[in-house]
Amino acid sequence: MSGEQAKRLREARIGAGLEDATAAARRFGWVIPTYLAHENASRGFGLARAQLYAAAFKVNWQWLLTGEGSSSSNLRIPVSGYVGAGCVVIPVDEGIGPGGIEEVELPPGVYGDYAAFKVRGDSNYPAYRDNEIIFVRKEGGPPQEYLNRECVLDTADGRRLLKTLTPGSKKGHFTLISFNAPPIVDVRVTWASPVEWTYKR
Repeated sequence: MSGEQAKRLREARIGAGLEDATAAARRFGWVIPTYLAHENASRGFGLARAQLYAAAFKVNWQWLLTGEGSSSSNLRIPVSGYVGAGCVVIPVDEGIGPGGIEEVELPPGVYGDYAAFKVRGDSNYPAYRDNEIIFVRKEGGPPQEYLNRECVLDTADGRRLLKTLTPGSKKGHFTLISFNAPPIVDVRVTWASPVEWTYKR
């Protein structure tokens, strides 16, 4: 297995435009002897290293680790539902099945537990357009950690919105900012996760 892994790792590095293995390790801050051992097949590597190398070389980590799929085949995830950017989206009323609206690919080399949502409305145009797909991490976190960032968020009254989080006038409340709509003032937010990528159609 390590011989095949090493071959794929060399292929990924060269495909990323890095001709020299030592220079590649130095560029990404990897321990040079460890990386060279992985590339010359004197040592195999596991999941964590496969994901690290795949992210750097922009390939599919599953292919790099096991040979499954192709180097350019990306992970696919369902679009979980809609997010309001000027439209009202109430997740419990969506009626979307477990497979989502459709499937989309994560960007090359990306791994982790992500969720995708389709934008409804144009209150954040031109940054986000109606029907675009946006990606966030599923786990999210406490809203106060994401102040002044564009987030998918759930409000205490059941809405899912795409807004920039700013402090509200009282504890536990937030003012939600859009590019092309008035602020929504003093809203309780139960979950938030910053936008990491947009899938342009």
